[in-house]
Amino acid sequence: MEQPIQKNISVGKVIPSELSFFQKLTLLLEKLTLITNSILHTVSSILLFALMFLTAADVIGRYFFNSPITGTYELTGLALALMIFFSLGSGQIFKDHIEIDFLTSKMPNKVQELLRGAASLILFILMSLTTWQLFEYTKRTWQGNELSGDLGLPLYIFIGLTVIGAISFTLTFLLDAFQSFIKAVNKHES
Repeated sequence: MEQPIQKNISVGKVIPSELSFFQKLTLLLEKLTLITNSILHTVSSILLFALMFLTAADVIGRYFFNSPITGTYELTGLALALMIFFSLGSGQIFKDHIEIDFLTSKMPNKVQELLRGAASLILFILMSLTTWQLFEYTKRTWQGNELSGDLGLPLYIFIGLTVIGAISFTLTFLLDAFQSFIKAVNKHES
């Protein structure tokens, strides 16, 4: 009797529908991570588009009407923080970050996957600690009622939003670790 098959989104390989708990967890994490990072990256793109108009309007106002838009510098900085944190996970998923692999590329595939998984697990732990501290910083700015300089915007809102991007980025490292460990123990990979 043939088993139904399903396609793994990121690996692109056909796998049997009878998966281990770890593989099912990985597929669930993959779906969650892809959706979350896609949404955040879209928001980041919209922010970039809005920032382009804000900057253009500020330059036009400054040079032609001698009336710049108040808070443009401040809004640019806050928007850039959001754009960066919202795009980190997407960059990790599509492997857009710089990777130096001239030593590991000479090793067997299973060793490469084990090293990639271990590195991703370490990065997951480090990003978890970073995200936690970013959350603590958000709480401190909220309790201190810290506001931005020109516009008086509450900073905890923007810092809190970066926490969402950091969580999403952190989950991509966990997903990478899981996928690498699955590839390392898979008997069909060599």
